[in-house]
Amino acid sequence: MLRQVLRRGLQSFCHRLGLCVSRHPVFFLTVPAVLTITFGLSALNRFQPEGDLERLVAPSHSLAKIERSLASSLFPLDQSKSQLYSDLHTPGRYGRVILLSPPGDSILLQFEGILQTHRAL
Repeated sequence: MLRQVLRRGLQSFCHRLGLCVSRHPVFFLTVPAVLTITFGLSALNRFQPEGDLERLVAPSHSLAKIERSLASSLFPLDQSKSQLYSDLHTPGRYGRVILLSPPGDSILLQFEGILQTHRAL
């Protein structure tokens, strides 16, 4: 009995709603689109892009951040604003060395020289 009453009530409500939508199609097409655009733009205006890449990829309590702040406090760098630096590493603390072997020779045969260079750096 209750099921039949609920079914009839729901059926009549959906029938009336369908009639209303069919009589006013422009309203039911434009108003949801305008509301979606309005609320979407207002919500998107609140978001600010994160400029610090390190904050996005590493937790605030991570060992890497603690060590980096310690290294920055012990060994400060002059980072002028006129130069562009990568956010992935701090400039001035890293370097690259390219070791070449004589033509026709293997770089692995000069193992002691490579280790001496490593110790010197």
